[in-house]
Amino acid sequence: STFSIVISPLIALMKDQVDTLNKIEQIAASINSELDSPAIEKVLRLINSGKIKILYVSPERLANRFFVEKLKSMNPSYLFIDEAHCISQWGHNFRPSYRKIKEFIEFSGIKNISAFTATATEEVRKDIVLQLGLENPSVFIKGFERDNLHLNVIHTKQKKEKTVEIIKNNHQPAIVYTSTRKLAEEVADYLRANKINAVHFHAGLTTELRRMIQDDFISGRVNTIVSTNAFGMGIDKSDIRTVIHYNLPGSIENYYQEIGRAGRDGKESQIYLLHQEKDEQIHEYFISSSNPSRDQIESIYTAICDHGKIAVGLMPGKDIRIDADFFNFIKTKAISRGLLDSSIRVLEESGYLRYKSEFEQNHEGQFIIEPSRLKKILTDFNDNELKDLILLLIREYGGKIFTSKTRLQTGKLCSTLEITERELFISLKRLMQIGIFSYEAPSISPAVVLTQPRIISTQLKINLKRMMEINRNAHEKLAQMTGYSFTKTCRFKYILDYFGEIDSSYKCGKCDNCTGKTGNSQNVSGYLEEIILQTLHELIRPVPKKNVIKIITGKTKIALFRKLSTFNSCTHFKKEEIENAISGLVISKLIIENHDLVSLTEKGIENFVSMKIQPEQFQQNPEYEEELKLFNLLRQARKEAADRFNQPQNLICPDEILRLIAKQKPDSYSGLLKIKGFNQRMFNKVGDNFLNIVKEHSTLASLNEGLKKKNIPENTAKILELVQKKYSLQDISSLTRLPEAIISTQIETLIEMIPGLEINHLFDKNELNAINSKIDQDIRDLRSLREALGNSISYAKIRIALAKKRVN
Repeated sequence: STFSIVISPLIALMKDQVDTLNKIEQIAASINSELDSPAIEKVLRLINSGKIKILYVSPERLANRFFVEKLKSMNPSYLFIDEAHCISQWGHNFRPSYRKIKEFIEFSGIKNISAFTATATEEVRKDIVLQLGLENPSVFIKGFERDNLHLNVIHTKQKKEKTVEIIKNNHQPAIVYTSTRKLAEEVADYLRANKINAVHFHAGLTTELRRMIQDDFISGRVNTIVSTNAFGMGIDKSDIRTVIHYNLPGSIENYYQEIGRAGRDGKESQIYLLHQEKDEQIHEYFISSSNPSRDQIESIYTAICDHGKIAVGLMPGKDIRIDADFFNFIKTKAISRGLLDSSIRVLEESGYLRYKSEFEQNHEGQFIIEPSRLKKILTDFNDNELKDLILLLIREYGGKIFTSKTRLQTGKLCSTLEITERELFISLKRLMQIGIFSYEAPSISPAVVLTQPRIISTQLKINLKRMMEINRNAHEKLAQMTGYSFTKTCRFKYILDYFGEIDSSYKCGKCDNCTGKTGNSQNVSGYLEEIILQTLHELIRPVPKKNVIKIITGKTKIALFRKLSTFNSCTHFKKEEIENAISGLVISKLIIENHDLVSLTEKGIENFVSMKIQPEQFQQNPEYEEELKLFNLLRQARKEAADRFNQPQNLICPDEILRLIAKQKPDSYSGLLKIKGFNQRMFNKVGDNFLNIVKEHSTLASLNEGLKKKNIPENTAKILELVQKKYSLQDISSLTRLPEAIISTQIETLIEMIPGLEINHLFDKNELNAINSKIDQDIRDLRSLREALGNSISYAKIRIALAKKRVN
């Protein structure tokens, strides 16, 4: 009879797969650190008898020579390696214990070997083959596409608000992934405050609490879980409808694995990545924390040995606790928890010490009274639950539990008594309080043990070259992930290309880039990128990024900048949107950022010329400029409607429809509804406003054209443009270097030519009402009006108010 071995990295994953297989027939079992020797022997006997066909083991188990020899003697036919990327130092979850698999293959003589992973790049695939010693293997690369996932990226600083909006507008169950435990707790609190039933989940919670939260989520008692990446592996829930990444993941592999937990039932599911610039900074910190210097590693090694009171040349077998006392011991050395963990990992890989897992830290117990006395006590014992526990302990462990501390198999005890671990621990502590039992629970602090005698720290042999390669690799993975958030191509194509499943014509047809539809209220438009490129083209030399933002939003006072054709062209865009657009252009290598100075790259200049984004464009193609102006006005109206209805801007009306309206300029209800994609729901919210904007814009555009044909003075045309852009009289005077008195006479002429010209912004609060009230009293002489107003308002403003009153 043949049997197969499956190597799996997580106990939860093993249990889930074994339970699934055994629903039909008892053919599978797992051996892990939760089982004692008798339980392991029982499983091995079942394999020998042919009843168990599939054995799940952890890679750590292969370090046990006795166990490996047992497996070899049973002639395993097949070896299946799950999560095989863990064997590669270039994989996203490298596990040194996976390197033992090759030794096991050579020792056992197994010929039929298969390795599986959902997240391996070409580099990782080659490393898997190398590390397993496979010769001419068949490599299958397929299945990366998930045609029911809709990928979206949202560039925003309002992440909590956006998360609420997404969850309320999409189906649950939902998972929200955060980069830190603190954020997981904060976001869950915020969601609950907004009436979303959410809980947080991370590795800092107790095992029992994590199990309860998982059960609540799987059963549907809780529909939203906010978690670090500690949640998801081995979770058997097929109907997750929405996955939100609150922070940028560190790699495409991590991202793909986490979004892959959505829609496993094949139904449509929504994926959102919320991105802002500082997300990369968080990962830069993580990377630096994961790659300690030689000095830091030496310092940690010395501190561990000193804390354990271990002299050079000695190697006691006792645990060294990484507890509060240890942190007090090293706090003067400016070592973070991340650097501590990374240094211990390097020391572990280098063979100097090892972490003791939580499963090696045993529950131990012993009866502290004689068996005869316990028997007498039980005769009059009224608590049936405790009585059952006492009898079970005696039956399971016999006389040794009266004579020495005995390791308790808590899982087996809970299963037999049909209680939870928490209930078991409470009962054991009650036995202690009664005074008949001694119980020691595992320490919550991790521990390490030396694997060879202590040496002088400067003699440690650490592979620094490999550490540098790992550091470089982590930065490259982060850059690829950042590129995903800014790509303009199909998002799934980007992922497929990354994993080597290349198809130049592929389009998923469902991501935000393919459909042009997104819940991103801060969506970066092509218009904004064109304006940034043009601004840098006109500036010629590098300038601070903040100056570009000030130029296109009209907030600079530098005369040279105000003369640029793009000045004040993006007043309705937020600073955050412009920063994101600049970041996207940097990622696309169209502009370069150096110490906050930005300028066009060679590629950017070539792209600029090919797109014909030149200053002359606006002279040669005035229609294009007018369309952009109208698009901007419509966009502002949409934003106001979104605020009014408390809905995403794209739900009010997507950008692509705004562009069609700006191009076709409909002038009636029926004309607007003929625009492709525009519907009655949109009209009810913004239709009338859009029609008024189109009408007003068209009127002003034709008047502007008429003014050009009448050859009005250049200064007057410039003043009209500035009035339309809602500059104050003082600003217009500063820009044109003309006195306000002269400007007011030209505005007076313009009002006569354009009765609808908006002039309210030229007045301070209540000034126009005050002037009009005096005019209504039939005071129409400039001097008399000024005196009647207490000489508090200038002649220039009074002249403009009079002109407006006349034409109306």
